[in-house]
Amino acid sequence: MKNRLKIMSNKTIAILTILTLLIYIIINFLNINVTYAKHVSESKQPREEYNSSKIDKYPGYKELIEKIKIQHPNWKIKIHYTNLDWKTVLQNETTGAHTRNLVPKESISSWICPECGSKPQDSGSWVCASEAIVAYFMDPRNWINDDYMFQFENLSFNESIQTVDGVQKITSRIGYMQGNTVTYTTTTGAKATINKSYAQIIYEAAKEAGISPYHLASRIKQEQGVGSSPSGTATGTYTAEYIGYYNFLNIGATGGNGNPDLTVRNGLKKAKDSGWTSPEKSIKAGAKELASGYINNGQDTLYLQKFDVDDNGSLFYHQYMQNLQAAKSESTNMRSTYADLGFIDNTIEFLIPVFENMPSVPCTMPGTEHIVTQNAQIKAGHTGIKVRESASTSSRILREINSGEKFLRIEIGTQNIDKYYWDKIVLSDGTKGYIANDFIEQINDIVTCNETVKLTGSDVRLRNGPGTSGTAVKEYLNKGQTLTRIEKNKYNLDGLYWDRVITSSGLQGYVASNYLEVVSTNDRFKIEGTNIVCEPYTAVENIKAHHSNAVIKKANGEVVTTGQIGTGFTVTMDNKTYTVVKYGDINGDGKLNSGDSLTLSKQVLGKINLTDAYILKAADINKDGKLNSGDTLILRKQILGTQNISI
Repeated sequence: MKNRLKIMSNKTIAILTILTLLIYIIINFLNINVTYAKHVSESKQPREEYNSSKIDKYPGYKELIEKIKIQHPNWKIKIHYTNLDWKTVLQNETTGAHTRNLVPKESISSWICPECGSKPQDSGSWVCASEAIVAYFMDPRNWINDDYMFQFENLSFNESIQTVDGVQKITSRIGYMQGNTVTYTTTTGAKATINKSYAQIIYEAAKEAGISPYHLASRIKQEQGVGSSPSGTATGTYTAEYIGYYNFLNIGATGGNGNPDLTVRNGLKKAKDSGWTSPEKSIKAGAKELASGYINNGQDTLYLQKFDVDDNGSLFYHQYMQNLQAAKSESTNMRSTYADLGFIDNTIEFLIPVFENMPSVPCTMPGTEHIVTQNAQIKAGHTGIKVRESASTSSRILREINSGEKFLRIEIGTQNIDKYYWDKIVLSDGTKGYIANDFIEQINDIVTCNETVKLTGSDVRLRNGPGTSGTAVKEYLNKGQTLTRIEKNKYNLDGLYWDRVITSSGLQGYVASNYLEVVSTNDRFKIEGTNIVCEPYTAVENIKAHHSNAVIKKANGEVVTTGQIGTGFTVTMDNKTYTVVKYGDINGDGKLNSGDSLTLSKQVLGKINLTDAYILKAADINKDGKLNSGDTLILRKQILGTQNISI
C-alpha cells in the first residue's frame, strides 16, 4: 500500500509537472503575442503633412523647414513620426551592431569606431564608423537644406518630372555609359549589342518598377563608379566562372570582410543564380528588387534606405548600403539633375523623419572642433609677434607681424606647448605657420565677393584653408552642390586659385576655383554648362548687374557694352567663356520677331537644317528636347505678347 501510494504520488507529481509546464508555455505564448501586438501598436509611424505647431516638440526642425519652404514653395513636406527614441536608434546603428555603418579607411580617427579600429570591412577599403560620426549623418536636421534635402525625396515614379533626358544628365557623367547602344559579353564569350542607350534602359526599368529613374541612375553610379568601365560585378568578364553575368546594383555583393574578390564573387553568384545575362536584364531585375525590397516597402527615401527606421516588418538591419555617406552623396546627384532640367521648383514630395528625445541642437561632425576657417588679427599693443614653422618657441621663425595685421586662422590650439596654445594661421601670401593664441583675436569675415556658385567636374573636399598642403578636410562636397563664394583670387597655391565658400548649412572652407561655376541669381538668365541661357528681354545690363567685369561679344567678336544680347553672343567672366542661348532668338539678333518664327517653322517642316547646338537649344522653347509645333506656337504667342517665355 505504501508502495502504491508512493507510485501514485510520483504519477501525480509527474502529471502536475507536465500540466504546470503546459500552462507556463501557454501563458508565455500568450504573453509573447500580447507583447508583440503591443509593440506593433506602439510603433505605428504616421506620415503626416507638415504641421508647424506639432513639430515644435522636436527641437531645431521648424526653423529649417520654414526656410526651405520659402526657398521652394511648391515642395510638399511630410513628417515621418518614427516614435523611436534617438539614443535607442543610435545604439542599434553603432555599438549594438558593429559594421552596420562604414566610413573610408583613410578617415580621421574620430570617425572610426574605437572598438573595431582599422580592421578592414567589406571590400577592404572601409572601416567601422564611430558613434559620433553616425550621429552626425543620422541627424536629419543636418540635411534639411538646399544642398542635401533630396535625401528625403519620395523615390516613387513621377512621369511629370522624370524623363529620359534627366537620366541622360546623370549617365553623361559615367564614362562607360556613353553612346546610343550597349555592347556586352554573352555567357558564351561573344559580343552582343542592345540598341538602346543606358539612359533608355534605366528609364524603362524604373518605369516598370514604379521607382524614380533618377534614383536608379544615381544608385548605379554610386555602386559602379564613373570610370571608363564598371566594377567587377558589371563587366561580364570578371572570371571564367561568371562570363556574361551582370549585377549593376551590387545586390548580394557583401560578406567579403576585407576580401574584395569574395565581395565581387558573391554579387556575381547572385547574378548567375538569377539569370542576369545582360546589362538590361540586370538593371531591370535590380530595379524590381529595389522597388519590392525597399521603395514599395516603406523605405522610400535615400535616408530610409540608409537608416532602417521605418518599422514595416523590420528595424535597423534592413539597409541598402553600409556606406555611411551614401545618402548624402546620392542626394546631390538627384538635386543636380532636377536643377539642370529646370524642375527644381516643381512639386516634389519629401519625407522627413523625427525621433523622440533628440538632442536640443543638431549633432556636429566630430574631429573638426578645433579645425576652423576664421579671419583674425594680432591684438592691439603687440608688435614683433613671431610666426613659427611649428607649434613651439624653439621652432624656426618664418616672419614677425604686428598689431592689427590680419590673417586667416585654420586651427585653434588644443595643447599647451612651451606655456602657449598655438593656433595655425595662413598669411596673405599663403604662408602657413603658428602663432601663440594669447596674441590673436577673431574678427568678422572679410568678404570680397558674394556669388552663388556650383561645383562642377567632380566631387571635392572642402578644406579649412587654401591649398592641399597643411590643411584639413572639413567636409566632402558633391558635384552639382550649390555654394556661396565670399572670397576669390587671393591665394594661388599648388598651381591653383583657392576660393572661400559657404555651404547652405553655414560651413566655411576653401575649394579650388577651377571646380566652381557661377550660377546667376537673376531671373532673366542662368548658367547651364557652357551656356548662359536667357529670357527674351535679357540685356547686357542684366549680366553686368551681377558680373560687372563680364566681357560680352557678338558672334563676330565685336564687344558690346549695352543693349540686348542674342543667341551666339559670348560672355567671359571668372576666366570662363559662355555662349549665349536666348530662347526664341534663332537668328541671333537679340530680338524675337517674325524672322525667328519663319526660321523655326522651316526647321520643323524639314525645309532647312540648323546644326549649331546653341541655336537648336534656343529653338527648343518648351525644353522637351525636340523641335515641333509646340515650340512654334509658344514663339508666336511671345511675339504677339500673349505669353512670356521664361527660363
